[in-house]
Amino acid sequence: MHEFSVCQALLDQVAHLVSQHPGGRVVGIFLINGPLSGVDSTLLRHAVEFCKKDTVATDAVLTIEDRPLSIHCQDCHHDNEVPINDWTCPHCASLATQVIGGDALILARLQIDLP
Repeated sequence: MHEFSVCQALLDQVAHLVSQHPGGRVVGIFLINGPLSGVDSTLLRHAVEFCKKDTVATDAVLTIEDRPLSIHCQDCHHDNEVPINDWTCPHCASLATQVIGGDALILARLQIDLP
């Protein structure tokens, strides 16, 4: 379960960001997760709850927004949300598509209470 290593990297990034705001307390962590990120949101949520104890994020509420896979068709130029097992353009049936979203785990926002 590599979600623990992803969790540790996330908490390291959060600690670095909050260190730029002395006395700040992390109250919210907001992530965006795509189906091709390789990260299971449920497992990551459990890992963060376990690992955040005694860190700058001890009291933080984790919110994970799961987003669908998005593609851009290079033939008809439409952007579409598609299932992860069918990257065919739903408008023109072209296979000339490119992933434009849903392939990453993103720290979208960090909420810090300042003294």
